[in-house]
Amino acid sequence: METPSWKFDEMADGVYEPREDSFLLLDALEADLKLIKKKCHPTLVVEVGRGSGIIISAISKLLNSSTLCLAVDINPAACNITAETAIMNNVAVEVVRGDLTNGLKLERAIDLFVFNPPYVPSFEEEMLGMLDKAWAGSGQGRSVINRLLPELPRIMSERCLGYLVAIEENQPTEIIKTINSMGFDCIIVARKKIIGEKLCIIRFSKGIID
Repeated sequence: METPSWKFDEMADGVYEPREDSFLLLDALEADLKLIKKKCHPTLVVEVGRGSGIIISAISKLLNSSTLCLAVDINPAACNITAETAIMNNVAVEVVRGDLTNGLKLERAIDLFVFNPPYVPSFEEEMLGMLDKAWAGSGQGRSVINRLLPELPRIMSERCLGYLVAIEENQPTEIIKTINSMGFDCIIVARKKIIGEKLCIIRFSKGIID
C-alpha cells in the first residue's frame, strides 16, 4: 500500500507525524487488502483518532467511489490536517469532530473500522494538553480502548473487519478475550518490536472469516 503524502504542521496541537505504529497498521491493511475487498466489500469505513489522516486517505484511494470514508477525531487540529491530507491525495474523506463514536448514529453500519488509540501507560496528571491525550492512555494505556470496546456490537455491521493498534503493556490477550466475548473473531495479524515498545495490530471480524 502506497503511503499517502501528508502535510504536517509542527505547530498543530496534539497531532503526531506518522510513526512506526501508523506504518505497521498500513502494512496490516495491505496484507488484508484482498480480504477487505472480496469478503468485507465495505460501504462505510470509519477511522477514529486518525492523526495526520494518512490511514483513511490510503483506504479511500484503494476502495471504489461507492465507499464512504469517515474520519473522526476530538482534536480540531487533527480534523484540519486530515482534510488537507485527503485533498493532497485527491481522495474523498468526510471529517467529523467527535469523541470516539459518541453522537454518531451508526447502528450496525460500519463495515471497516480502524482505531489507533492513545495506548501509552501514563498518569492522569500527564494528560493535560491535546498532544498528551494523543498518546497517553493512563493505567495500562487502555483508558480510551476500554471506552470504545463496548460500542463495537452497536456500531459494527454483520460483515465487518476492524483493526486496533496496541502495545504489550495494554495486555493484548485480555483485549482479544473481551472482543471475542462480544461475538467477534479476533487475532493478532502483525507485530513489530521497536525501541521501547512491542507493537501489534489486533484484527476483529464478524461474518467474513471462513
